[in-house]
Amino acid sequence: MSTPMLTQVAALKREAGDAILFTRMGDFYELHGEDAVKAAPVMEIALTLRGRGTEFETPMCGVPHFALESYLPKLLAAGYSAAIANPTAKPEEVKGLLPRAITRIITPGTWLDDDGRWLAAAHRVGESWGIALLQLASGQLRVIPGEGLPLLASTLERLGPQELILAEGSPDPFELEAARTRLPVWRFEAARARTQILAFFGWTHLEGVGLDPYPAAIGALGALLDQVEATQKGRPAHIQGVNLELGAAGPLLDATSARHLEVFANTLDGSRAGSLLELMDQCRSRLGSRLLRAWLDQPLRDRAGLELRWRQVAWFTEDRHREPIQKVLASVPDLDRILGRVALGLATPPELAQLRDGLARAGKLPDLIQEGGWFQESQELDVWPGDTPTCGELVAELRRCLAEAPPLELEKGNTILDGVDPELDAVRRLARDAKQVMLELEEEERAASGINSLKIKYNRVFGYYFEITKANLASAPAHFIRKQTLANAERFTTEKLMAFEQRLLSAESDLLRLEEAQFKRLLARVLEDRGALTRLARAVAKVDVLCAFAERARLSGWTRPEVSEDRELILAGARHPMLEARLGRECIPNDLRLPAGSSMAVVTGPNMGGKSTFLRTAALLAVLAQVGSFVPAELMRFSLVDRIFTRIGASDFLAKGQSTFMVEMTETARILNQVTPASLVILDEIGRGTSTRDGLALAEAIALHLRDLKGGEPRTLFATHYFELTRLADDPRIQNLHVEVQEWEEHLLFLHRIAEGPADRSYGIQVARLAGLPRSVIAAAQRILAETPEKPLEEKRSRRQAPVQPALPLFEPEPDPLREELAALDLNRMTPLEVMAWVAARQKGS
Repeated sequence: MSTPMLTQVAALKREAGDAILFTRMGDFYELHGEDAVKAAPVMEIALTLRGRGTEFETPMCGVPHFALESYLPKLLAAGYSAAIANPTAKPEEVKGLLPRAITRIITPGTWLDDDGRWLAAAHRVGESWGIALLQLASGQLRVIPGEGLPLLASTLERLGPQELILAEGSPDPFELEAARTRLPVWRFEAARARTQILAFFGWTHLEGVGLDPYPAAIGALGALLDQVEATQKGRPAHIQGVNLELGAAGPLLDATSARHLEVFANTLDGSRAGSLLELMDQCRSRLGSRLLRAWLDQPLRDRAGLELRWRQVAWFTEDRHREPIQKVLASVPDLDRILGRVALGLATPPELAQLRDGLARAGKLPDLIQEGGWFQESQELDVWPGDTPTCGELVAELRRCLAEAPPLELEKGNTILDGVDPELDAVRRLARDAKQVMLELEEEERAASGINSLKIKYNRVFGYYFEITKANLASAPAHFIRKQTLANAERFTTEKLMAFEQRLLSAESDLLRLEEAQFKRLLARVLEDRGALTRLARAVAKVDVLCAFAERARLSGWTRPEVSEDRELILAGARHPMLEARLGRECIPNDLRLPAGSSMAVVTGPNMGGKSTFLRTAALLAVLAQVGSFVPAELMRFSLVDRIFTRIGASDFLAKGQSTFMVEMTETARILNQVTPASLVILDEIGRGTSTRDGLALAEAIALHLRDLKGGEPRTLFATHYFELTRLADDPRIQNLHVEVQEWEEHLLFLHRIAEGPADRSYGIQVARLAGLPRSVIAAAQRILAETPEKPLEEKRSRRQAPVQPALPLFEPEPDPLREELAALDLNRMTPLEVMAWVAARQKGS
């Protein structure tokens, strides 16, 4: 037989399922049984036993209720979910065990962190897929229908949701490091999903949203909203609508290209340090930082939008415009996250105070923009839309009702100001008067008894009492009523003390009830303005990102790009943005000219010479330009690109059984299957992972495929060590570039400059010397190089071996009788003298 508490926990655990159950017990959230055994090492807390030595002995652990949110991320990162069970009544309202219920379930995709996690759902109907994505912290809800899988898979990979919802038994073609949640198939059925969507938003039809033609997307959205209601125990009020993304051409950068270019994270440890995102994030608010990431994720593709954004950035590059605004932005809290916590019933009094103060500060922004006669100019640029609400009435109500610095917990009291609720004011006066009466009673009994140390004390079990030590028991007044005996003291009460205790406890209970009612009223008042709050948050975030772009341009001397109607990419004095930031000085600038009619540049030169940096610079500047930022170059003129594809570096994927070369070919295949004439393609050392002949043949074929792409050739930068490819420049559409080096005796100086024409050699041995290889190895390499003919090593194999299929030559060679005669020799049957005689005869013949 179990205890009542353990019976209650067992019932809650059955409801929680696989989620780790956190049960509120007093000031702690406790975990019991197998949940405690699993979670204790993950959260790095002590595992103990409840009921040690009894038949009810149970493993347990716990965390303070106020610290719960600091422990949950560890649990979620380990792939667990958490079910939070709280009391549904107050101790004074019930006798015995408090009733408890699960108030929310936190999954990896529904945790309200600062960066905004994504919860995703994917569904397929026939050959069509649809995905739904929710950022619960901000309430942003996106639905992307699509006929094919690659585009949707690329979107999911790029956004990196923490949790993916799929139907039970359905395929999982997505290569994501995300927790998987499997729901019954019926929850994805279009008819049921439609009903769920309509009920969730209170709509009567889906025509206005545009979802009707997309049953797969309807199924994904319905299942996602179903899961949100199940985990949040209701419909979060801040999720106000659906952003249906139709006809998207896909992201400018897929996940692989973004990783190669270090747009969101560096390639060493995957952190933000050293990334383009970190460099550009001069934002003063979390709102701005989140929007910046979204802009990098979805750059613009229309000229009008880009021109407007560049003009906006230019306006903010003037310090008089930007600096006062940034001071205000630095004091604006994360309005989206606070609104989300209000909608989910998780907001604390200090967070409501942050919202009040943040809205007041954000309300100053329109006035700052209007100062100095800039209003007309800023209106024309749509810097701050004139219809943006400032929520002044909400700010006034929060100022009228909420304490200046309210306590963290509502139970502490003094959250609501005097004058808000007459009943609350009356109870407060009663509580204050009762306490004063108690102090007077304490002084009265001390004087009557002659016990100077006599005081009224309190604990949660016995309430208020007088405590008299054993030494003073003889002086205890006759009207004292014994309440408890201790080893060294006795505790007493009196008729007066019991009366005032009842009065005071009643007042304290009423205080909490009335303050809680007023606080909930304020939360509801905030939700009434949720639409206006969301619009205000968007305006603040936009101004913050524009200021960040302007500050980066001002600090680093960046210039405004130019859009060309011709298919071209012209860079003058271009620098790698992150490299320049790491160096703390301007890095060596380079030029690139791919005018209309010249679509490809073959870049050759030694390792460490700067080929990869040059390639990345061109791609990063294209990203920055289409985000609406200025760029680190003296001039950038370009035509808009629809996609940027990169294949840079060497890596393997052992978890999938893929070698370096397989990864290289897989990524190259992805590029060739998706590239269009409007794309920008960056290829670095294609074909290096296999034999020289195979690699050269593949590299040539890939270059020719891009050159001859149907509809027009994309702009392509092709870095290679295969000098044979430099002959591709016989085609006027292709040019040769090389990285410059200077060699003096045994020293090699990398100039990191790009010049026209092909490189003369690779300088591989010189680079090896710089790397510190032993001199004996360098000398041997030089000797072997001098003795080795400039043929691929495979061609030196014995003719007795099985013949191999020759690689296709780059250009058809002229017939060479001497080579044909040499190839016909059977060296295995000739003596050295016969060979020397043959060579001497040919020398005479020449």
